[in-house]
Amino acid sequence: MTLKGLNWGHRRATAPMQAAAEAARARFGITLDWEVQPLSGFESGLNAALADRYDLIVFDHPFCGTIAAQGLMQKLDAVLGDLGDEDFIGGSLASYRSAGALWALPVDGATQAALLRPDLLEPHALPRDWAALLALGERLQRQGRWLGLASATPHGLLVLAALCANLGAPFATDPALPPFDPATLGEAAGLLRAAVRLSRPDGARMNAIGLHEAMAADDDIAYCPCAYVYLTYAEPDMPRPLRFAPFPGPDGSPRGTVLGGTGLGVTRSCRDLPAAHQVLRLLASWPDQQALVMRHHGQPARAEAWQGAEEDRAFAGAHAALRDTIEAAWTRPRFDGYITWQHEAGRVVEAFLADAIDVAGLAAGLRALWPGGAGS
Repeated sequence: MTLKGLNWGHRRATAPMQAAAEAARARFGITLDWEVQPLSGFESGLNAALADRYDLIVFDHPFCGTIAAQGLMQKLDAVLGDLGDEDFIGGSLASYRSAGALWALPVDGATQAALLRPDLLEPHALPRDWAALLALGERLQRQGRWLGLASATPHGLLVLAALCANLGAPFATDPALPPFDPATLGEAAGLLRAAVRLSRPDGARMNAIGLHEAMAADDDIAYCPCAYVYLTYAEPDMPRPLRFAPFPGPDGSPRGTVLGGTGLGVTRSCRDLPAAHQVLRLLASWPDQQALVMRHHGQPARAEAWQGAEEDRAFAGAHAALRDTIEAAWTRPRFDGYITWQHEAGRVVEAFLADAIDVAGLAAGLRALWPGGAGS
């Protein structure tokens, strides 16, 4: 039997899953063929057609509500029931629970955090809060350099969500509740707009990958305060390796960034459940995540990866630097319809950051799109 899997297109994702395919063939005689979609598809495109085309899919936890409502994936509690939340960094495992079931194995751990080019940031200190970030941005501009922010949908919205969470009033996770606290949204929106005005303008067209690529290739973006981290850009084969630092939250702490990462799930149409379960078990342990994920440009979701000296050296100290940030991350809603809201709300944030609407228009737009009627 050949299992067919759907992954997303970056070496952080593809190299570990190819290593897992080779291990599955060597250990179990399972052939696992991966197809790849772009990051945009990973962020918004899990549906019934994909669930019926593939056996295994790498997906993001906010899809869990739709998965549960539409029966797109297999429940995995019986297969992975021996795993506990403490085995994974932060909320990585808990984020894949919805409607009383576990829908995926976390194979990648991530959240938003700061990234920087040390050679361009010198002699400036790392900002510890958002006020210091804005002051840094002004100093960099006087030197002909920029901050960096990726704000193309949905990334601008998710930076806004991180700021709201850090300020103590995150977006709602229940569609029956109002989506946000108006005063907090207004404050967070002002902080985001101020940072965008000090950032390289093409960030409006970038996702997180594009920002990492730009910072590694160009010599004018010194520091980004909040983006989903791709730790592989710290590896020595990069022409200009990046470094990573805690999120400079407005309250002076790194709390509230929006949890990312990926999980591997088994579709409802999987043609060989025992084989698919063997692949999951292959990737569930720390030794295998270390060998198949960390050593192939990936960032494991297992907690051990964020605590060990060897693992920290592999990414130039990123795990130690970001552990507090990911452990204090906020988990997005997982109700059916959230992903649609995230995409459409991202367009509203784009309009706000382009000065096409004001804060009142931003709030009205986000509220009007909120499912369940609580936003109106």
